[in-house]
Amino acid sequence: MLNNISITQWRCRFISIVYFCFWVGLPMTVLQPPIRNERCTNLKQCPPRFTKGRGEVNKFILGGVMNIIQQMYASLCLVVVCSIVVLVAPVYGESIFLKDGSIVEGDIVKETDKAMDVKLPDGNKITIPRKDIVRTLVNTNYKTKMYIMKTNKEVLPVYIVEEDNESYTYRNELQSADEYKISKGDVLFLSKIPPQDWIADEVQKKVNELGVKKHYTWEQKVKWRAPLFRFGYSNIGKYADSDIDDAYSDSRDINAFIDLFPLRFRNESGSGFDVMMRVRAVGNFDEPELYDEKTQLLSKLFDVTIGEEYEAQFNIGMIGGGIRYAYTLYYGVAIQPYVFGLINYVVIDQIKVESTTETESFDEKISSSKYGFQAGVGVDIGLTPHIGIFVEGMYGYISAKFNDGKKHNIDGYYIYYGVTWRTSYGLID
Repeated sequence: MLNNISITQWRCRFISIVYFCFWVGLPMTVLQPPIRNERCTNLKQCPPRFTKGRGEVNKFILGGVMNIIQQMYASLCLVVVCSIVVLVAPVYGESIFLKDGSIVEGDIVKETDKAMDVKLPDGNKITIPRKDIVRTLVNTNYKTKMYIMKTNKEVLPVYIVEEDNESYTYRNELQSADEYKISKGDVLFLSKIPPQDWIADEVQKKVNELGVKKHYTWEQKVKWRAPLFRFGYSNIGKYADSDIDDAYSDSRDINAFIDLFPLRFRNESGSGFDVMMRVRAVGNFDEPELYDEKTQLLSKLFDVTIGEEYEAQFNIGMIGGGIRYAYTLYYGVAIQPYVFGLINYVVIDQIKVESTTETESFDEKISSSKYGFQAGVGVDIGLTPHIGIFVEGMYGYISAKFNDGKKHNIDGYYIYYGVTWRTSYGLID
């Protein structure tokens, strides 16, 4: 086992044993409590033993010497046991730097003036001529990439392989034989993280402490914000089902929505995913003439005879949720094309034809499916950090079974336009 332990390790272990022997042996041998006669209770009852004769003195000395010997023996046993533990405990190996730039890691088990025998981690042994060795290190700090900030503000990403009182020796590439020196007088500081990032963090901390508002460029102000609320309106579009479109398109009174984006996962370029919620209303109210072409169509859809004045109502209210993806471009303003998909839940579906005469001879109603979907594309334009506009093309589907026995899509194709309120999604105050 002794041959498998390097010279350097032996030196460290010898020093450890010496220190351990000193700090353990000292209190156990020297700092012992005085020997007492347990039968004594005070000085009058227990005068010094040597006053009673030479025999008593000899017994006292002999007892004290035996007590010290016993304590020293116990201390020696403890030191021996602990020394064995120290000797057999595993230690870190050395790193041997060669002239070709390579680094050999292992334990130096033997060394002479001409060569070193090294035991590798895999158990194999190799012999390295001393003429090929640049240095030997017993630590692994050289593996950590460091950043040297020079006094001229130049930054050097390096691996420091040697240090003395005057300079650092470093490599740009760890496995390269090329080494360079830099005077400590030319070094402002060392850091494990890029100094630019470190300086930026320190500056931001100081800014926060002083309550100074950070300055952003116009591009950052615009790109690092995205729509939080939107209001959209449409007067361009049609119902997807031709019968529904013929019956109701001319009398559309409202087609609008309000969007909310509670979560926005954007990157520094302004692109990313948004969680999207939409409240939308589509409404029609009409009182067609009896001779109007849509009267016959409504009679067919609702399977009712319309022979008197009537009104037709078509009101859909829904709430939806989904995901959209936006990509950001910057040309003085933020241009964000996007695609989205939503699942809708129908809250209101008031679809009916109703007589307006005193007789009120008919009142027919239809109920739609409670679920539908929307999908579309659009573009948000951030005109200022907080205000924007948008245009969106959308397709929606909601099924409803009319009295004619057919299912009709009561949603359709629309083009919306509107305004947005834009806020930060985390990159800007």
